[in-house]
Amino acid sequence: MNEKWPSISIVTPSFNQGKYISSMIESVLSQDYPNLEHIVVDGGSTDGTLEILNGYPHLKVISESDHGQAEAINKGFRLATGKIWSFLNSDDTLLPGALKRVAQEIDPRKGPHIVMGRCRFIDEYGRFTGIEHPSHFENHRRVLEIWKGHMLPQPAIFWTPEVWKACGPMDEGLKFTLDYDLFCRFSQKYRFHFIDELLAAYRLHSESKTEQWTEMQRLEDGIRISRRYWGSPFSAMYWQLTFSLAWYRLNRVGRARALFYEAEDAWQRRAIFQALSYGLMAGILAPEVAFYVTIYPRATDFSKKVLRRLADRRRQMRSVSPQTAAYFDRTQLWDDRWAGPRLLVTCEANHDAHDLFIQGWSDLKYLNGSLSLTVLVDGRWVGQQKINTRGDFCLEFPLPTRLQAGAHTVEVQSSDWFVPHDFARNRDYRPLSFRMEEIRFQ
Repeated sequence: MNEKWPSISIVTPSFNQGKYISSMIESVLSQDYPNLEHIVVDGGSTDGTLEILNGYPHLKVISESDHGQAEAINKGFRLATGKIWSFLNSDDTLLPGALKRVAQEIDPRKGPHIVMGRCRFIDEYGRFTGIEHPSHFENHRRVLEIWKGHMLPQPAIFWTPEVWKACGPMDEGLKFTLDYDLFCRFSQKYRFHFIDELLAAYRLHSESKTEQWTEMQRLEDGIRISRRYWGSPFSAMYWQLTFSLAWYRLNRVGRARALFYEAEDAWQRRAIFQALSYGLMAGILAPEVAFYVTIYPRATDFSKKVLRRLADRRRQMRSVSPQTAAYFDRTQLWDDRWAGPRLLVTCEANHDAHDLFIQGWSDLKYLNGSLSLTVLVDGRWVGQQKINTRGDFCLEFPLPTRLQAGAHTVEVQSSDWFVPHDFARNRDYRPLSFRMEEIRFQ
């Protein structure tokens, strides 16, 4: 490109988000991007938002009543003059260096015309939750198969005016899935070029639209939007999507697990024929679940070694799914006390401590047969120990030097992890290493 920094237009729809809008504006300003146009379209806020906006003279502000977010965004892009466009909601933020990275990747003349980066979730106070938005693009059909997992990370997507002219504007009749509807149209004609870098932060709070619907409600609305773009019933894609959705609705894995439970109950009641019937039906529905529920746990040690090698080879061949990759930065315990590959906890020492004790539970049948834990205290290496048996464990790590009384940061790094969905097909995509019971200094 001839211009080092092509002009960028960012449109922000706003209505009564004064609590967060300063953070959003400052995140754009801190980009230090030399050729920037920021348009804020406010729907007539009454919470002090306009007073905040008046403190930023570089903004182009429209303040008038409208019929919602989609109309506000359309108004903003009618004024946009940049060569790269995006919209950023008033409660979301850009991360440092995002705009310059986008300008290096996108090319309004030759393409790519749409770029997409990674996006992390933050809470209402701006703190990183440890979870990223799954960011992945395959093709138009995968965008339409919303029941398979995730939508595209809207705050981290940028495009050229050509894309908007060909595929826009926003559907002003939509309230909740307007960005998904737009990206369905984008993906009909363009590929999304992925940038493996964090570009934006998506804020989760009780007043956000995302939190006002349940996950199932959002999915059903997304499916309704997806159907708009399936094409003619005479097309191959229409029937591919029809069968894909029907397969999802069938919930074969959930039914298979239920049948396995029925088979186990029948077996305990010595209803052998009934148990075998249930088990056979479950195996037909979901053979992969049958393997890990029935065959693998009952295998001999020799067989497990063979099966473990096959599982290792399978894991090496597979790529980490976007849903799993989104969790790798999380360092806290989950609510069910499972820990991921890297765990950070604050532990109180009530007096001068000599040792660190970690108690937990491991399920080695889904790992490599063993699990090594490496421990650091306040950033200093303390030790490494291996867990060789499935079940409860208690590890003792002698401290190289005595600790002063008070709070200390303990980091536990795990040598391996598994994804429950890979074995149970239960849509639990977290990378898990072990379950923590207790950690203490003594």
